[in-house]
Order: sequence, then structure tokens, then C-alpha cells
Amino acid sequence: MTDEKTKITTYKRLVLKLKDISTMGFERTHRANDTGIGKTLEDLLGIKENNLRLPDVGDIELKAKRIESQSMLTLATKSPLPRGANKALFEEYKYKDGEGHYNLHSTVYGSKANPQGFRVALKDDKLVLSNKRNIEAYWPISIFDDVLKSKSDKIVLVFAETQGERKTVNEAFHYDEAYLLSDINRGKFEAAIKTDRLKIDIRIGVYRSGSRKGKYHDHGTGFRINKRDFLTLFDKYEKIM
Repeated sequence: MTDEKTKITTYKRLVLKLKDISTMGFERTHRANDTGIGKTLEDLLGIKENNLRLPDVGDIELKAKRIESQSMLTLATKSPLPRGANKALFEEYKYKDGEGHYNLHSTVYGSKANPQGFRVALKDDKLVLSNKRNIEAYWPISIFDDVLKSKSDKIVLVFAETQGERKTVNEAFHYDEAYLLSDINRGKFEAAIKTDRLKIDIRIGVYRSGSRKGKYHDHGTGFRINKRDFLTLFDKYEKIM
């Protein structure tokens, strides 16, 4: 925790504290679920809220993101609307895997239709999924508010490697990379969709065992982007750690 001698009062001190945290290696989460990554970092920094007021830079919002395989990060996880859309897609497009279980695993792009005929486009503040069966499915752009909107002028974004089972008390984080970001560019975000840098992964299947064996199981729809491509959504970004 931060004592009075190391209390974060300037941007320089924040950067030094982040570098100290990086040398600690993996820190067990202080809270289960997705919010554990941010809560743990706040505790290590000794701050009670996820924004800081520093006289040398002004308001800063602190964010932390998990780095996944191949430097990918998940910007949002949300099943499409209206309710039941994913199940309707599953019933129409499901297939059997090598073990004889039904699945619908599909990566969706903005530039072209994928093997299932899915394609996504931004229309009237919605990401709309087109498909050959004309099943209504869309995501409101507000699911990206965590990225597209900020309470402050600048964001300090800290990336962390992870160990252990995600969203449980056994997850641990190594905060090892950080950037100062400002001026999110909505046009660049839209371009990331059109050029396939932002991808949608639909993962639906069935339970493999237990009392619900064979029943529909929505594993979650994830919106993923490479860490490098995410940084370029901002007009200004600077590596600080």
C-alpha cells in the first residue's frame, strides 16, 4: 500500500510506483470476477478511486486490461440483442465437432463474410450482424463506453499478464506495461471494424457433462483487438513503462 511518503501526488511519482509494482511479479487478485484486475492495481497504488487529480497533468483515469494470447485484449464481452439472438443463430448454424457435440464457433469480420456468411457493420450506433437467414442480431455501441468514453482528459492504461483461472480468487496479475493515452478517435475505431483489426468471436456450444449435458451453453461473445492496434485508436499515446 501507499504510505504518506510515497503518496501519489505527481505524474512522475505515479510512473515510479507503477514500475515498482512491475518488479513484484504476479499479484493474486484482490477480488474475483472481471473487475479484479482494476481493483488489485488500485490497491497496490494505494488509491480508493480509479481516477487521480495530479497538478502536473490534470485528471487521469486509470484502466487495466488483461493481455491474452498473441497480444490480444478483449474490449467487451456481450451477447447480441435482442434477447435470444445467439440461441437463434446457434439453432440455424450449429455443426458437430470431432467429438459429436454441437458448436457454433465463428470469428466475424467487417470487411468480408466468414464461412458461416456472417459479417458485421456499424449502423446508427449499432454493430449489426448480417447473416443469410436474416436473424436479427446487433450490439449497441455503448458496450464500448469503457473504451470510447472517459471521465478524464487522459487515461493511464496498464496491461497485465495473467495466471490462474480467470474471474476467480485464484487469478493473478503481473502489471508489466503502461501507456498514457488521450484523444480517442471515433473514426479510427470505425476503421478498425472495417479493416478487421477489431474482431468478434462467437463461442456457443453445449454442456459436455453433468445434469445439463447436451444443453445449450453460451460461452460469451468477445470483441478482441491486438494491443498495438488498440493503442492506435488514440491520437496520442506514450509508453511510460
